[in-house]
Amino acid sequence: MSTYAFDSSDLPDIFKRYPQGSDASDPQDAGQRADIKNPAIRLFGRRFYKDQTPVEYLSEFLLVFSSPKKEDGQGAFEFNLYLEDGASPIYWPENRIALKLFSFFPSSKLETRHPVHRIEYLNSIEAFKSRVLGSADQKDEAVRLVQSLFAGFVGVAKNRTWVTYTFLPAAAALLAREVTWQHPAALKAKKGPVKDWESASKYFDSNTRNFLGRGGELLFLQLSSLFSKEDSPELKSLLSQSEYQHLSEYRLQDLRKRLESALKFILDDAVSQIDQLVKFVESVVGPYETDRVKKGSHLAWVPVSTEIEAFLFASEMLNVCESRLSSLEKLEFLQALCCMQVMRSLCSQARRIDDQAGKTFGFFGNYAWIVSDPELTPGEAGRRLSEESYAGVEAMLFRALRSPLLYHEGVPPKEADLTHGDDNCYRLFRKFGKEVGIVIPRHGRGQRFVLNTYLTRLLVAALLRPGERIRLSDFYLRVFSHYGIALGVAPLNTAREWSAHGSRHREKIYSVDVSTDWIEEALQQGGFLIELSDAVSIVHNPDGNSEA
Repeated sequence: MSTYAFDSSDLPDIFKRYPQGSDASDPQDAGQRADIKNPAIRLFGRRFYKDQTPVEYLSEFLLVFSSPKKEDGQGAFEFNLYLEDGASPIYWPENRIALKLFSFFPSSKLETRHPVHRIEYLNSIEAFKSRVLGSADQKDEAVRLVQSLFAGFVGVAKNRTWVTYTFLPAAAALLAREVTWQHPAALKAKKGPVKDWESASKYFDSNTRNFLGRGGELLFLQLSSLFSKEDSPELKSLLSQSEYQHLSEYRLQDLRKRLESALKFILDDAVSQIDQLVKFVESVVGPYETDRVKKGSHLAWVPVSTEIEAFLFASEMLNVCESRLSSLEKLEFLQALCCMQVMRSLCSQARRIDDQAGKTFGFFGNYAWIVSDPELTPGEAGRRLSEESYAGVEAMLFRALRSPLLYHEGVPPKEADLTHGDDNCYRLFRKFGKEVGIVIPRHGRGQRFVLNTYLTRLLVAALLRPGERIRLSDFYLRVFSHYGIALGVAPLNTAREWSAHGSRHREKIYSVDVSTDWIEEALQQGGFLIELSDAVSIVHNPDGNSEA
């Protein structure tokens, strides 16, 4: 069993790692070099990745969660990594090559369909038909129906070859590790001629990480790090503050067990019976030699300093998972929460290393996102304020990667490494903000923070327990305490002060008068706001019932 060479125990907390060490023990991975060269990896962990899509963040997160963490099958649907005796963290995911060949080959990128793949695909169709009773037409129809069913669960296809398609993470049986096909190398027969499946299997690679780029792994490691402790002084300090009293009921191990159970239930329930159909197809079509080999995948590392944002993430996921929304609706919200967690993690960790910004009373992160009504026109006060807020956050992310604290042995990173770092820092923040809808417009100038109807519904589902009711003013404080999203008088005043810190528009920021009527209207339209009087309104989460 491999062990770690990197010891972070004597470093400042922001650079301490979980698990203790790095993933340099993986002989097929250049992780140690990337840790040294890329400042984004040094700051945020290995790694957030801009080219990984939101659905693939959630898919990879659930893949690690649902996969065994030991070769004997232990650890499935757990956050525990089984790190006894200094073992490196490994999980054992499925490949699903046979299922993808059967489901996606006909619609995949034509240029990368190797003749051997076509032969095996036709063989798989005949093997499937052999297990179906009926006439030739009925057998053909059965093939089309099953292929259409699985095609309906495509999460990402784009311009990819069949084996790199990603399923929607609607069931554990649809979760699969990334496997890529080295088509140019196969055509040139660099590893020998490709005559059949056995010779073709040498050109499949499971360590490229072009699509499942470790972003979901990093989110999993944040929670694994959090739940590896029985207690936490940092969380005790957090929960002693009035803004976080609503989380004081949680004990770490109880939270872990409830979240593990809730996530497993969703994967079992979202598309009932799909597991049996996947098993049938794979038993008939395969297994292929590449699919038979249960090869472990090495996990990387995460900064231990992320435990507060991980704790908030876990509580938000649990509220969504324990709601009465359908399992597919829950998965949609979990995907959005993954995006929001990436954005929160980038800002929180950047703020820990950046000393050029002020404090934010009522929010641990010491940064702020001032949101505005998406319908405001250019030049309106609230829109200008949210634009200035967004610019300040991007500037903080940009500065953080250039901090001397991230220099390796006192040497600044090369410009190319900074560019790669920016891709997975402020550019990733911008991309995910636009994906989830909290940053607009998608193209052009005037980028700003907003809240739309969908995000309002997400915040209610994630921040209020099912059935919980709180005052509107307390809801604003809770939104601020989790994300630094400023709504209401006190959070807005704090956020203005933070945004004005060092801004050349300081006077304008302080003088802007911002209304929250638009967010109250959104809450009312969603059925989440109860007006008791002109002065008192209640926000409630009606058990996550979308029809409430």
